[in-house]
Formats: sequence, structure tokens, C-alpha cells
Amino acid sequence: MALPTADAAITRRLYTEHQEVRPLVEQVRTVADALDRPPYDLGPVRGLLGDLELRLLAHERAEEAELLPIMARALGGAEATSGLSRTHAEIEHQIGRLRRTVDDLLQEAEAEDVTDVRRLLYGLYAILRLHNAQEEEAAFSLVS
Repeated sequence: MALPTADAAITRRLYTEHQEVRPLVEQVRTVADALDRPPYDLGPVRGLLGDLELRLLAHERAEEAELLPIMARALGGAEATSGLSRTHAEIEHQIGRLRRTVDDLLQEAEAEDVTDVRRLLYGLYAILRLHNAQEEEAAFSLVS
């Protein structure tokens, strides 16, 4: 399927950004894995959250605003993009939940607190991996 030149350029730019945030997605799992024994240092989680809020959410919002309308035009309607749109919302929701959970914790977290943080991190990681696979198969295959 051939996209109009402007749409193809936007899709290529967003795909480049998509590739640039991949290591950040993998960092979510790495940070969760590192919370396996005391003393629990939440510094890496806080640093990761800053990157997720600054880089990843900006990318997801750009995809929502720019990529999904291109896909809807190319595929014949917004129904084709509703699943991706929903995962964008879920990613934002999960990052917000992680932020609230971490902000509520003291510098030294207890084991049960860390269990919650790890659960949120692993859940976010799973959503991000699934979402990225869906985008690569659906959206970014339009310009590959």
C-alpha cells in the first residue's frame, strides 16, 4: 500500500523514534529484575520514570496524534486503529500508576512495597512489548 509522501515521511520519523525508545522499554524489565533483594534502591525506578514520562510518553502521544490518523486513512477507518489507541491510553495509565506508587514510598521501601513496584514494572513491560509488536506489524509495515 502506497502512502502519500507526507504521510510516509511522518511514519518513517515515528518509526525512527520507535526504534530509539526500544532500549527504554527493555530497561523497564532490567530495573524490575534488579529489585530482587534488599536493600531496595528505588533510585533507578525514579530515574526510569523520568525517562518514561519524558521520552516514551511523548512518543506515544505523537503516535496517537500523527500515526493513527494516517493508519485510519490508509486502512479505511478509525476502527482499524482503536486497539492501538487503547494501548496508548493504557501505557499512560500504567506509567501514572507507577509514578503515584513510587512517589508514595519512602527512600527505603519495604519488601511488600517493592513487590507492588515490580508488578507494575513487569505489567508495563508486557504492555509495551505487545504494543510495539502490534505497531510494527500494523503501522510500521506500511513503510517497510
